[in-house]
Amino acid sequence: MSSFRPRRQQRVMDFGSSNGCAIADDALKDVDNAAWLIYLTPDAQEEWRDRIYWIRTLDRLAEQGWLNSELNSFEQFCQHWHHPQPVEELPIEASCQLKLWRKSRTWRHLINTAHSDCDNCDNCAPRNLFALSAWQHYLRAITTYHRDDLVLQTMVDYDRMIEHLGGSLFQVLPDLNADLAVGACVVGALDQCYNHLRDLNEDSQHRLCYFPHTLLNEFGLNAEHFYQRTVFEQPGYRQLMHYWLYEYLPPRKAIAQQFARRLDLPPSWKLLCDWSFDRYERIEACLQSCDYNYVDFAQHYWTEVRQHLKHHSTPPAHPITIQTPRGCGMYKPFALHRSA
Repeated sequence: MSSFRPRRQQRVMDFGSSNGCAIADDALKDVDNAAWLIYLTPDAQEEWRDRIYWIRTLDRLAEQGWLNSELNSFEQFCQHWHHPQPVEELPIEASCQLKLWRKSRTWRHLINTAHSDCDNCDNCAPRNLFALSAWQHYLRAITTYHRDDLVLQTMVDYDRMIEHLGGSLFQVLPDLNADLAVGACVVGALDQCYNHLRDLNEDSQHRLCYFPHTLLNEFGLNAEHFYQRTVFEQPGYRQLMHYWLYEYLPPRKAIAQQFARRLDLPPSWKLLCDWSFDRYERIEACLQSCDYNYVDFAQHYWTEVRQHLKHHSTPPAHPITIQTPRGCGMYKPFALHRSA
């Protein structure tokens, strides 16, 4: 994309996804995911942008530690989360990300407002307890699943991963109450599925395969077929993709769409869902047009994304104002249609 974007839009699009040494430069991915933010007011944009920035920063810090075991920024970050020090007492060797984190809006949201008064009930649990819980679960999920030796054995393992990674990620986002956070987990898990499809080429280059071992066996496949790019020659490959797109994903998408139709859904989440479902359709259509060749897909998809973003690059004259939903209380993260 052109570097001559409006100043406000440039800030919205900067999620730190080019920073540091990680698996890939994810800047275009994040614009594809979140260009809809330009339809919000500047204040609402800033809240969302800051939250997404720190989600992405954590992701990249974990990848750095994976690619270079001498880098311990993610471990340092996690230790500080559990045992925070005043920012002026942070050691000199503390990462710049950690110092920025302590000054961020996200930190203030999670810590300083966690015990604000509640309008809804007499005996209130902390208003933002669900956000704190989701953040803690997201940290644990990154620790568990950002590994170069990760092998998922069964579909139960896969479902658990997408709920813990994608689900907790979406629950950290703004404008949620405890009730809405359950549905946000559903959308986040679905989003993780589509990201895996989108990143098949990139992941295979790094010897990552998220399809469960038992599922691959059912179709006469194994992870090496993906790594060596010989999977296209296997008769079971297109059967696998057909199963994934037409049997595995549709019921999960239907549940996510029910959430998107909720009358009490904040406008920001309505925008997020509409934008995301459009992105999922683009991923499916591009995969099918490439006959499920994920190497060709990578080139064609990002060309389409750039074209699509040209039509969504100008902030509207009247951005949407967000009113944070009321509600508080405790909930169990990842409480979906089945137990994790």
